[in-house]
Amino acid sequence: MPYVRSMGHDSSQTWRRDHPWAKFYDAITGNRLVGGLIWKIGMSSDLGVLHRTATRELAVLEPGAAVLDLPCGGGVVLQNVAPDAALRYVAADISPAMLDRTRAEARARGIDIETDEADVEHLQFADGEFDLVFSFTSLHCFPDPRRAIDELARVTAPGGRFVGSTLLRGGPLRERITWAGGNAIGILGPGCTREELAQWLGSAGLCDVELVDSGAITYFAGTRSR
Repeated sequence: MPYVRSMGHDSSQTWRRDHPWAKFYDAITGNRLVGGLIWKIGMSSDLGVLHRTATRELAVLEPGAAVLDLPCGGGVVLQNVAPDAALRYVAADISPAMLDRTRAEARARGIDIETDEADVEHLQFADGEFDLVFSFTSLHCFPDPRRAIDELARVTAPGGRFVGSTLLRGGPLRERITWAGGNAIGILGPGCTREELAQWLGSAGLCDVELVDSGAITYFAGTRSR
């Protein structure tokens, strides 16, 4: 499948260069009180859904399970990882600066992690390497979201979980304005509609797919077919 570029931009390269919005995103999502309020105003969404979802999915993992967090951003999901969790936790991102912030967050929380500079369209991980794959606030940032789903599903183990969130196209005027602005500054890719998201997850081998809206953010989850 050929790459899909939005408005002539390769959004992945914008994120690789650590666009100022990346620091703003980290500041918001890393602060549940003030950041949560900003998230609520800007996205009409409850930031707590992200943290509750991550906590719930992590809680059912067996000791020694492998987790991939891509894009890890500044390590926001590490808030939900217990310091003594017996996990292999791989934080991956296309941005070296994001990975630096994630490593600092992990050190501050006493959590052992691996970090990997990775392009979601060409993952270096093996088929079925991870029991749980997180991809929060993600698909709308990727130049080719369908290919990203295929790759993230590929590295999810049979019976494992693929969980994330995204902005979707086809929303009200306020959200369409957000897309136009994000495309103009190169931080958003082509995105997808709700129907496309469900179809792509299914065709990538995910079953029991769930889509849950929280304001402008849609959370998705599925189990990799055995």
